[in-house]
This record gives sequence, structure tokens and C-alpha cells, in this order.
Amino acid sequence: MDKKVVHKGKSIFQQVLEDKRAIRQCIQTGGDIKQVAKERGIKFAMPL
Repeated sequence: MDKKVVHKGKSIFQQVLEDKRAIRQCIQTGGDIKQVAKERGIKFAMPL
């Protein structure tokens, strides 16, 4: 018996909220924001 796995895609709004949380956490902990942006595929309007 074959079971099909259905993956529900994330909404754009949900992904934006998660990205904002990751950026805020990175800034608060003093992490490398360029690395977070590269991992998540975030592009900023102004160069970092």
C-alpha cells in the first residue's frame, strides 16, 4: 500500500515572520547577519 506524503507549503507571510525573528535573534546575540541572510536567501535593500 503506497502512502502519499503531502507537504503543505508555507505562506509567504509566515516565512517573512520567521526571517524577521531569525534576523532579530542574530542581532541580539551578536551573530553574523550576512551568514543568516545567505542561509535563508534574504536580500536586503542596502548592502551590508
